[in-house]
Amino acid sequence: MKKLSVVLIALMLILTQACAEDTSKLELARVEDTVIFKAQADEIMPSFVSYNYVSTETDYQTVVEYLVQQEVMRRKIADMKFNEFSQEELDSITKDAEAELNSYIENYIEQNISEDTQEARDKAHTQAEEFFTTHGLTLDVLVDSMKQRESFNKMTEYLLAGYAPTEQEVQQIFETVGQQYQEQYANNIPLFEGMTTYYGQPKWYTPEGYRGIIHILIKVDEDILEQYMAMQAAYEEQQNSAGNDSAEEPNKQDDSAVVTEPVTLEQVEVAKQAVLDSKKDIIDTIYDRLADGESFEKLIEEFGSDPGMLNTDNLRDGYPVHKDSIVYDPAFTSAAFSDRMNRVGDVSEPSVGSFGVHILKYQRDVPSGLIMTDAIYSQISEALLIQKETEVLDSALSGWMAEMNINYNDANIELATKEAHERITKEQSDDKSEAPLEAVPAESEGN
Repeated sequence: MKKLSVVLIALMLILTQACAEDTSKLELARVEDTVIFKAQADEIMPSFVSYNYVSTETDYQTVVEYLVQQEVMRRKIADMKFNEFSQEELDSITKDAEAELNSYIENYIEQNISEDTQEARDKAHTQAEEFFTTHGLTLDVLVDSMKQRESFNKMTEYLLAGYAPTEQEVQQIFETVGQQYQEQYANNIPLFEGMTTYYGQPKWYTPEGYRGIIHILIKVDEDILEQYMAMQAAYEEQQNSAGNDSAEEPNKQDDSAVVTEPVTLEQVEVAKQAVLDSKKDIIDTIYDRLADGESFEKLIEEFGSDPGMLNTDNLRDGYPVHKDSIVYDPAFTSAAFSDRMNRVGDVSEPSVGSFGVHILKYQRDVPSGLIMTDAIYSQISEALLIQKETEVLDSALSGWMAEMNINYNDANIELATKEAHERITKEQSDDKSEAPLEAVPAESEGN
């Protein structure tokens, strides 16, 4: 029989409850005097397929094994009295179940309410209760589910016997996995930023060369900025296409484009200077006040328009910027590594980017290498705990199953599998026969 991790039992205890007393179906297995029926397997089969626990609805062996494991676990929980609760525990479980059911009802109301009046809410509330009751989700069902879940948790805690990951275990995982991150990212900044910034991967390893940058973003008139950005884009396109021989006639410029003529570098610089000149008074004031000893952070508060600089962590540590960064405006990245930014504390010249005018400060050098943060420590500890839970539960379950009288009705399992295969084959055949024709000849006029 195919073995399932018993952690799965905790995730799906409620699913088989509805048909536990259905004795009208085929017997597939027996645990002591408890019979496992085909109806129970059919009840949870769609969920197993949906969560990829099985690949097809013909895999009765895996589902039956799960049901057997569940029954063994239920018996052991009862033997060890982990399904017994004090009145205080029952009150707490009931309170949690009520809160969960109310959250379902409130969500239903918000999605189905026609108008925000008390009468409409009362009507939607009644409809929600009827809906969930019809689908078998009642307070009693939720209480029973939570009691089973808590019983399983008690068993897990008993088997773990106070286990907690040690610092040595955590550090070993950190170094092993961290080495893999280092090999991936040490010389690949785009991949590093793509995975950590866009996909939210934790930063176990940080490549060398990052600077913490804070800045003052000065908003400018959109028309002036757009003219400069269009000039710059047109010039860069010209440079990229220069020297490429082509026999084809060049495409005509779109009449709606801002820039329709060839652009020179001098024109780009003039357009950029126009942006700077439009905010000359503010720019001069900032540099004058910096020269007088005012803090850069105070000037951010007064003149800056980047909401990210309102975040205390960003203001303290700065944005992590590398010369090969891909997540920032190129003008911002270039300014962060300009000739004036040689040491911590340096301030850049004003730089024009797609959001406005930036004045940057080199806030710090970002620590590189493998860095264990509290969040990473917790992540590894949780993973180790889950791994340990799986180990102790699987080991205990194997022992309990060896002690009990368990019988599988292989003939009936094979029959159920065969019937499922035939049903699926017929459904697929019916779908093909009902498919519309790709092309139907049109009738001739007058016929």
